Amino acid sequence: MAKYIQKRRRRWYATLDIPKDLRSHFGGKPRFVESLKTESQTEAERRCPLLIIRWKAEIEAARTGDTAPLQHLREAALDWRDLFDTTPHGEQRDAYAMILQDKAEAAEQERQGAGKALYKLATRQWLETSENVEDWLTTLENEPKTIDMKRSDLKRFAGRFKLTKSVQRKHVQRWVHDLQNEDGLKLATVRRIVSAARGYWDYLQRLDVVRDDVDPFHKVVPNRKRSSKSTAADKRQTFSASAVVALLFAAVEQGDRDLGFLIWLGMWTGCRIEELCALRVSDVSGDRFTVSDAKSEAGLREVPIHSQLLPAIRYLCDSSSDGFVLSGLTFNKYQDRSNAVGKRFGRLKTKMGFDKTHVYHSLRKTVATQLDAAGIPETVSARIVGHDLKTMTYGLYSGGVPFETKRQALEALSYPLPDNSHAELWKGAE
Repeated sequence: MAKYIQKRRRRWYATLDIPKDLRSHFGGKPRFVESLKTESQTEAERRCPLLIIRWKAEIEAARTGDTAPLQHLREAALDWRDLFDTTPHGEQRDAYAMILQDKAEAAEQERQGAGKALYKLATRQWLETSENVEDWLTTLENEPKTIDMKRSDLKRFAGRFKLTKSVQRKHVQRWVHDLQNEDGLKLATVRRIVSAARGYWDYLQRLDVVRDDVDPFHKVVPNRKRSSKSTAADKRQTFSASAVVALLFAAVEQGDRDLGFLIWLGMWTGCRIEELCALRVSDVSGDRFTVSDAKSEAGLREVPIHSQLLPAIRYLCDSSSDGFVLSGLTFNKYQDRSNAVGKRFGRLKTKMGFDKTHVYHSLRKTVATQLDAAGIPETVSARIVGHDLKTMTYGLYSGGVPFETKRQALEALSYPLPDNSHAELWKGAE
């Protein structure tokens, strides 16, 4: 036991190094240290093994995820809590409190700290961090996908901080550091995780189950770095007009007409992939269609149908079997029809040599770039593609742009297509 004990002043201490890859599970501390409360080395060596066994068991639990002993303690504490919650104040409750005290003392004899945890959890002096997560999520009005993402972020948060008492600013700072440097997460992802944790913490403060005079998340995330050449290079890039045509014909040549139609719709409208995949036949009327399923209020708009697009739109509407313009696409668990065909677009553009900076959304940039080059005012192009107008005059007070103005503006779009493009691509869509 000599290597596990250390003399400090006149007393002996037990000590055990924590493996570097597991230190984040123990609040970032490098080792366990605890006084053996004796000045005798012989007595210290006798008392030390029990501590070392317990610490090694905790390290193994952190490494393997086997928390059975801790789970047993948790279940016992929650059972006692339920008992106290349903028992009114009086002699019976006092009797239960005495029994709990005895149980806690017995648990403490078996495992140091277990009795304290049992008593604190049972009497609500301590609260499990994960305890109210689902209740909080039900109060949110986010999309199901966003709810699932926050649930995942809070699972990560509660995995690091089992009890709310452990959520202290210095520990949260260490957690943020580990998310970036050990887990390798990007700053934007870390900000999203901390944002979810902060929102949940605000909810716990409103429930009065954690202190409301302390903000453990205050300035724990580093400030955003200024844009550099490398970060600018990672931003979404624009497809050239010729690249769009190459993608279009590649999709059709490989027999994926759904993807071909999706590209054809995007290049003449600048719509988001989700908007196009959610577009219903009933949203199309003559020379225009209405986007009613958009990410923002600005996205709810009436879009002119380009003269080049009109034959394909008519064909798609006439041949639809399910009421959608792009018929036959499947829903994912979030009722999103764009997921599968969007992945096919990703595989196609990668196959053609485009990197991660080129995505389907790049078609919107292509449309916006062409409108800008044609001298179309931003107030017009923004209402075509569904962008917010930041200015007070145009964004808040303007009643909009006349449909004919938008139609004429959209006709400025042009691609290097053969004259018989409809016949070659769609065969029957003209």
